[in-house]
Amino acid sequence: MSKNSPCIRCGKERIVAKSWTEYIGASLVTYTTTVCPDPECQKIVDDQLKKRKDKLETIQRESLRRKVENKRNRKTKKKK
Repeated sequence: MSKNSPCIRCGKERIVAKSWTEYIGASLVTYTTTVCPDPECQKIVDDQLKKRKDKLETIQRESLRRKVENKRNRKTKKKK
């Protein structure tokens, strides 16, 4: 694991908040959650990441909806 993990917003060195290991199949996987040492900055980063995730989910959901709609439209055109 890299020791240099700067905050994406302020550039301060991130700290390990939580670390755990678990087996997935036969592999031992280690998870590590790092956070900015400045709690206010971390709140802003969390909010930015949530907005990005929500936007991506919306785009994916709309893409799937359009794909289903296009498929449905193709089937009705073939029947004519």
